[in-house]
Amino acid sequence: MNIKINPIHISLVISLFFYSCSNKETSLVENTTDQFYQTFNERQDFEKFLSFYAEEAILEDIVNGDRIEGKEALKNFFDWTNPDFQLLEDNSLVVSEQIIQNNKAVVQGYFTPFKWGTAEFEAMHFTTILSFNEEGKIIKQVDWINYPATLVNYNERKNANEWIE
Repeated sequence: MNIKINPIHISLVISLFFYSCSNKETSLVENTTDQFYQTFNERQDFEKFLSFYAEEAILEDIVNGDRIEGKEALKNFFDWTNPDFQLLEDNSLVVSEQIIQNNKAVVQGYFTPFKWGTAEFEAMHFTTILSFNEEGKIIKQVDWINYPATLVNYNERKNANEWIE
């Protein structure tokens, strides 16, 4: 029996397989990203918010120079239960653009105005890159936030350039 295998058919099958795998990963990242920002926006369930992160997650705040490592450190950094924070609008952020590719999401938007103690802060633009592991947990978050000058001491902040590998 003589079976002819067409190389074009093999290429097509292999391409469809890889597209299917990549599409599933992108779909997981997109769904998780949507849920993550919805949970952040509502600011009601801190434990659910933290559940999006892997135990060994890293957050880098480029402008402020903060590098937070591990879920427990993230919990302290975000400090959602601090009574000094007060939303001034129904939502805490607005997502304006989201790009998903493989295990990464790039998200742009802005945080809505808020109060910290007696000080009021204006809306702040942000761009964030989220990297996910195979389980759909955030393993790295890199933030660029347009903080008001009163929130960042540019003479004493840490130097995010020290993390360049």
